[in-house]
Parts: sequence; C-alpha cells; structure tokens
Amino acid sequence: MDVQEYVVTLGIRPAELSGLKELPATTKDRLTPLVLLAPWLATTPLSRAMDKFEEAYPSRPYFIDVDTYYRVNDKPNEAKELWARLAAKPADLDAWWGILSEYPNANPCLLMAERTIESAKEQIVWAREHDRTFCLRMNLAEGIGSGIPQWMPTLVAELAEEGANDYAVVFEFGWVPDPLLVAALASGYTNSFFGTIPPEVPIVISCTSFPKDFTKFDGTDICGFSNRDLLAQVQQATNHPRIIYGDWGTTKPRSYGHASQPKNRIDYPADTSWIIARDQADDVSFQVAAQRVRDSGFWAGNLGIWGEQLIDGTADGQAFAIDTMPKMYAARINIHLHRQAFFGQLPPPEALDEEWSDDDF
Repeated sequence: MDVQEYVVTLGIRPAELSGLKELPATTKDRLTPLVLLAPWLATTPLSRAMDKFEEAYPSRPYFIDVDTYYRVNDKPNEAKELWARLAAKPADLDAWWGILSEYPNANPCLLMAERTIESAKEQIVWAREHDRTFCLRMNLAEGIGSGIPQWMPTLVAELAEEGANDYAVVFEFGWVPDPLLVAALASGYTNSFFGTIPPEVPIVISCTSFPKDFTKFDGTDICGFSNRDLLAQVQQATNHPRIIYGDWGTTKPRSYGHASQPKNRIDYPADTSWIIARDQADDVSFQVAAQRVRDSGFWAGNLGIWGEQLIDGTADGQAFAIDTMPKMYAARINIHLHRQAFFGQLPPPEALDEEWSDDDF
C-alpha cells in the first residue's frame, strides 16, 4: 500500500466515522487511517466495527491495530469477548488473522506485546502471503504503551539486510501535554533503531495534545498544537527522508470515569491551532458559538467541506445545524482531517465535487 503523508489514528466511534465519511474522495485519498479496533457501540459481532469503518472509508487501504484503551463493561457479548482475546498479552493470532482475512484493505500492525521475535516473523509471513503491508507500531504512551520489544533491533536489522520495504514504522506517544516534549525521544529511536532501513519506508511520529479539560476556555480562545513543529524537529535531527506526520484527528484515546455534561461549544480547526468558542459561566447556544467562530480572524469560509458548511449553517440558524456535541465533534474532525491532508496547499472548493448528506445525525 502507498502510505500517505498524513497518518491519522482513529477509534471506531460515531464522531470519528461521521467526520471521515463526509470527507471528499480527494481528501480521503491523501490520508492513511490507522484504525483502533474495538466493538462498535453495543453491537456484535466485532466485524460490525470493521464494516462501519469501511462504510466511512471505502475501497482504500488502511492500517489496523487493537484498541488497547477500550474497556469491557459488565455486559459481555461476542464482540467484547473476541476483542479481549485480541487485546490479551499475548494476543490470539489465529483470531486476529481470521478477522483480517475477511478485509483485504486492512493492513495489520504486528501484535507484539509479550511475543517473541519468532512470532513477529510469523506475522510478517502472514502479511506477505496475503499481500498486505505490515506496520511496526510501537505504543510509547505513558502508563499504557507496551514500548519497544527488546528484539526489535534484531528484527529491523534482518529486514534491512533483505532490503524489505513492505512495511511502515509508527512511534505512538498517545496523549501528551505538548508534542515537542517527545521530539528527542522520537529522534533518538529513529536514529538508534531504524537508521539502516530503506529510505522509502515511512516512519510516522504520532501523538495528540487535544485538550482534556475545557473549563479554562471562555469566549473565543485559541489553542495551538505543535505536531507540525515536532515533525520538523525530528526531520532535522534524523537523516531518514520519510518522516511522516501523525495525529489523532482532534480526538484523544478512550478514557473512562464520571465526566460532567460538557457545555455547548464550537471547535474550529486551523492549520496549527483550534479555535474554541464557549462560555465559562453560561451555556452559550451552538448558534452564538458558531457566530463567534465565523467572526474570528481564523474563519476560512471557503473550504468547501461538510464540517465548515455545518458550522456556517449553525451560525445562520439553518435546519441542519449543529444541535448536539457529537455532531460538533464530527464537524471538527472533518475540518481537521481535510486541513492536515492538504496542509499548506488547500484546494479550491470547486476541486471538491462531492455532495454530502446529513443522514448520520
């Protein structure tokens, strides 16, 4: 598969899939999703989640891993039981391959936790026999990531010796307060572990700093993110020509606990920041928040995509307006994915010739 210059990590959740689904085909062609597999809502079987994702991103290759942030509640079903087998340490590879074999566009991340180098090689053989690109995704997220296996340098050396280029590398740092905090780690791992791999093998640097708490935002605020600066620093500190931008599409890993109902707000992604319109004291209406965003100096108004048109319609009080937070999340994700897929070279609206629908809400 051709890995694009934007690799976005997405959970299989309604807002992510709606935002992705409503992208123009030209935008979808410029990004590579890395999908985290977990049951779709309360449905079963687990393949239902795969089907929902491929409805949103049809007929294109993507990477897939197991969503280790997911937690099974006290209502087990077939999908949750299968997910638990995949998330186990070590994972049930036969079950993993059984799912993958039904979805030719799904390219597997190796399930490496508490597995040997022999198991990794076995997974690579399976990927190659089934004409898949494989991914060495190392979850370095604090508190949950399984890190880099001790045998990784040996595996990478063997892949380099054979001249293999049918794989990608992902350094995943999960949620971080500032992406620049991981620049030295990402550069060091790239130079020390992957300095000998072919130049065409992509190395993705992925993390998210999307806010966990919005109580500090009041009025119309700007929240910057430094993923692009992180990318530039790693590119400068390494000699690998394909260091790829990665993020979570303005989402965060799943978290659990009791959260209060969020106040209404509108989030509007710019290239390297998010514009957040909300009130601390009162619950502002979605229409007023959308008007504030539109009146800000960051409003483009000419992206020609679903998410921006939805915010514009909300500001005007139209019938299809944003009236729930999940709908706002989907609009935000849609805009962010489009901006990052075309970073620095946004196309004119007339180049995006697809119609969108409001069927998902």
